[in-house]
Order: sequence, then structure tokens, then C-alpha cells
Amino acid sequence: MDLTFVDCNCIIGRRADRRPTEPWSVEQLLGDMSYYGIREALVTHAQSRDYDPRTGNMELIRQLANNPMLHPCWAVLPPASQEIPPAKEFVDEMMANGVASAVAYPHTHNFSLSHWSVGSLLTSLQHRRIPLMLPFNQTTWDEVERICRTFPELPCIITDVNYRQLRFLLPLWETLTNLFVDLSWFSVHDGLAFLAEQGHLGQLLFGTHYPVYQPSAAVTMVTYANIPSAQKKQVAGATLSELIRNIRRTL
Repeated sequence: MDLTFVDCNCIIGRRADRRPTEPWSVEQLLGDMSYYGIREALVTHAQSRDYDPRTGNMELIRQLANNPMLHPCWAVLPPASQEIPPAKEFVDEMMANGVASAVAYPHTHNFSLSHWSVGSLLTSLQHRRIPLMLPFNQTTWDEVERICRTFPELPCIITDVNYRQLRFLLPLWETLTNLFVDLSWFSVHDGLAFLAEQGHLGQLLFGTHYPVYQPSAAVTMVTYANIPSAQKKQVAGATLSELIRNIRRTL
């Protein structure tokens, strides 16, 4: 069975915490995507996390130019800090550059995800249906619940979540249809089959956290999951592809 993998969680550039031999270039990413059968990927730049979001975002656009397999993911900040343009202008700029998602690092960049800090930005992202990605170590489940409930049409993707968070996720998923998690660290025997039985498979996204992890674990988890082929295709890429297609590029 051929699966079309679409990765929601990749990074390029030299990370501050990288390993000495770690791949970091676009060419290396594309080579590994080809090897593992990954067709497309959402990509952030290490400078956006470790140095300055604005600099990293612009460098990302430069490096991904004319490559339809790689979709830019821009890091965000509170517009009031004046390090990015006002919310609507910034989101319009994202659209003009073909950006497919946003990512927030509130702990690393020292800002709040409260409404008084990023409310205008989240409103503008929701207006365009641009997914917001949040690494799990940058937020809390109470914060995630508040964002998802306040902005019900904003897809919120929590990355790097492990199976021990299921006792938080399962009750949240009972009412939050805009909450998604990636598989980059979700290593659990028959985990996908369990979530399929619970009716939550549509809120899982294929993700590798490349190059922090090798794609092999996430690819294997989906390929050999004890679920029907149609559900494997859903997790491998169909759900994420639909989220990208749903972005409102023209209004």
C-alpha cells in the first residue's frame, strides 16, 4: 500500500542545540524526504526559534523559494512589541509569501498567549484558517483549551506530545474539534488503533520533528498500524493536506 506522507513538523537551519553531524540544509531535508517517502512538509527555520523570528521567517522564504514540496511555517510574536507588523498586515504578508502555518514559542521568546497579548494575531490567523503550531514544551493544556475554545475555527496543532498526555487529550477531544497533535513523539504500541476506536484519528497528524528525530519512527508507526488503509492515509497526510487547502488565501 502506498501512503502519501505530509510532515507537519520539520526544521531547517543550524539549531542552537544541534548535534555535530545533524542535517540542517534544504537539500538534506529533501533527500531524507525522498528516502522515507514523504511528499510534502511544513518547515520552520531554526533562526526563527533561536535568534529572531523576523530574520528566520525571511530566510525561510529565501531558502524555500520555488519548491512546492516545502511549505513555510512562520514564527509569531505579539504585534504590540513592534517586532512584526500589526496582526492583519502580518497575516496578509504570510499569505503573499505562501506561508501555510504559524508557530509560537512563547516560553523561548518570553511572551504570553493570553488574549491581551496575541488576541488580535490569533483572530487574524483564524480569519484565514491558518493553523497555529505550539510545541508542547511551550504551553499548558489549560492554555491550549482556552485558545481552542476562544478561537474555534483556528486549527491548533500541538507538537512533540507523548502518549502520557492522553489523559489530558481524551477529555479535550470530546469537545474541541480544532485541536490536533503530531506523531513525532507519540510512540505507543497500537496507539493509533486505540485512538481510531475512540473516534479521534482525524485529529492526529503525521509529523517527524526532523532533524531532531529521524522520520523512520513516525513512518513505521503509521505504515504498520492495526487500522484500515483509509485511516492510515488520513493520518499520513490527508488531514493535514485538507487543513492547508482550507487556508483562505482570497476573501
